[in-house]
Amino acid sequence: MAMGAPPLTPRALRTRWAVARLERIARRTDGGGDAAGPFGPVSAMGLSFASPVGLAAGFDRRGRLLEGAHRLGLGAVEIGTLARADGYPVLPRRAVGGVRCGVSIGKPRHVGWDNVDHACLRVLRAAHAGADYVTLNPGRDCPSPARFADLAGAAVQLRNRLARHRRQPLPLVAKLPSCWLDGDAASMIAVADMFVAAGVDGLLVSTEGHAARRKAGAMLRVLSAALDPRVCLISVGGIDSLDEAAARFAAGATLVQVHRALLAHDPRLLRALRRHAPGR
Repeated sequence: MAMGAPPLTPRALRTRWAVARLERIARRTDGGGDAAGPFGPVSAMGLSFASPVGLAAGFDRRGRLLEGAHRLGLGAVEIGTLARADGYPVLPRRAVGGVRCGVSIGKPRHVGWDNVDHACLRVLRAAHAGADYVTLNPGRDCPSPARFADLAGAAVQLRNRLARHRRQPLPLVAKLPSCWLDGDAASMIAVADMFVAAGVDGLLVSTEGHAARRKAGAMLRVLSAALDPRVCLISVGGIDSLDEAAARFAAGATLVQVHRALLAHDPRLLRALRRHAPGR
């Protein structure tokens, strides 16, 4: 830890330990080929995902698992959340085992929401060449949906200007925290529509707390029925089993992300995913 840096929280320490443990497990698994899983490959946002189960941002902030994630049955690793362009990690030159690299971008702590666009767009420019997709994360001190949709619109414009440097435009995802989706169906759809109108390709629907499972299913059913099916719905929060992942897919999610379920010493979800991974 760098001198002067704040001490790590117990959760941050537990996450570091979990990343190191998953690296060891992946290295011990002698398997080639793409990531595999019980749900099969899917296509979303113009990308093919060997498995629709990915690792959420905040777990592997530097992308240490990207080269071995396919051996864990994961189809994507979302690194970050990154708030500084000069903190962008060195990533593998190409996807290994078909694993997609997502990059989560957030607001620097010392910058207010009125002045955040420049900082976020700098990180987007840094991530543009190496990421398979980018997620815009409003963080815990999230602004109003309208303000964040403005930032999403600016990101879409920059993405489009940079599109000539890629085979296809970089897919952009907007994270929708549960506090924006607590209203009735009409208000939920209105929030989602702001971001679709801004031009994003996917919505990361986040739920937290004990009611995460019930709320996630209801949110996904409302949004999947109302939105253009080309908009990719990604569900995160409270997914600790293949059954819960299957329920999110049935409710309308195309992709799901896991996080806390992989922090346990011997997580059941990891065992279930690895049964379908290469080399098993």
